[in-house]
Amino acid sequence: MSDTTVPKTAEQRRREAEVRRKREQVQERAARLTAAALLLPVHAWVLMLVLGAVHSVFAPVAAVGYGTALLFVLGFDLAAETSKKFRK
Repeated sequence: MSDTTVPKTAEQRRREAEVRRKREQVQERAARLTAAALLLPVHAWVLMLVLGAVHSVFAPVAAVGYGTALLFVLGFDLAAETSKKFRK
């Protein structure tokens, strides 16, 4: 038997390209989310250190612990994402 394939129509190629594009977008978004989740503790730790250093020089600035710094970083990230959505 001969192995013959029927050429794909332009519509089939377009659909396959759309499915491939969507799959790549999902993978890219998942990678970004994973990177953000992995960097969150580092950002909170740096913020805690910075606020502690500023507190030692300028007393009215509150010295915060790791948990509070983590909540600040989460709040800043949430505010940034929300503002991005309203800009578009």
